[in-house]
Amino acid sequence: MTTDWLPFPYAPASSFDADALRAAWAGLHTLDAEPWPADAGVLDAWVRFHNGDFAGAAAGGEAAGPEGWAVANRATAAYATLIEPHEKVRLDLYRRIHERAQRHAALMPESANAWFWTGYALSRYSQGITVARALAQGLGQQVQQALQKTVALEPGHAFGHLALGGFHAEIIDKVGTLVGAITYSARPDLALNHLNEAARLARGAPVVLVETAHALLMLEGPTRVEEAERLYQQAAALTPRDASERLWIELARAGLTL
Repeated sequence: MTTDWLPFPYAPASSFDADALRAAWAGLHTLDAEPWPADAGVLDAWVRFHNGDFAGAAAGGEAAGPEGWAVANRATAAYATLIEPHEKVRLDLYRRIHERAQRHAALMPESANAWFWTGYALSRYSQGITVARALAQGLGQQVQQALQKTVALEPGHAFGHLALGGFHAEIIDKVGTLVGAITYSARPDLALNHLNEAARLARGAPVVLVETAHALLMLEGPTRVEEAERLYQQAAALTPRDASERLWIELARAGLTL
């Protein structure tokens, strides 16, 4: 239940109201290309999300029906990935996102974010149970298909490109270049193309910097350490625009101290 979620760990969080969020919407949503919500309940959920009330955003988005499921999934993903300390709970949250996103995609098959959260949640779940085990269960193809559908529906979906770049990098890291290419059409050049497109679409977004650094290390290891560190430094130096960005920036800062 969302009532069991830990609170946002930093104070103060952002302080958006509906008017402030409208003014900042385009910049904040270069990642997911989500349109401005027409429903008041969905808008309230997005205000809660950007202010760091992830539990309230998830509950409000779920209650609003399919139009609110994107914010419910984004809030749940932010909490699971960046706050929740227990792996078992994280896996349950990713399963919850995946189930809701599948329902969303069935009802609204032209929604890029329905497909994105389907693929993203399954990807994170796969990492939690080990990628090798996930690939053996055929989850890799499901992740790939959902993310490819995302960018086919919305070529400007930075999150989709970022996740696809990470998918190619992780496949290559786990099974090698040859097997990755034969089985999943995973190639280093495709990984870099998607990562670069995410950076172009959402320039300076801390999640893009951090996830790109991680993907580069999986792709090319020691030869990319300096570049990965530079990306972490860029992320760590940013001023957050909302609560989720604060968490990614703090993650980058923590990475620099390891």
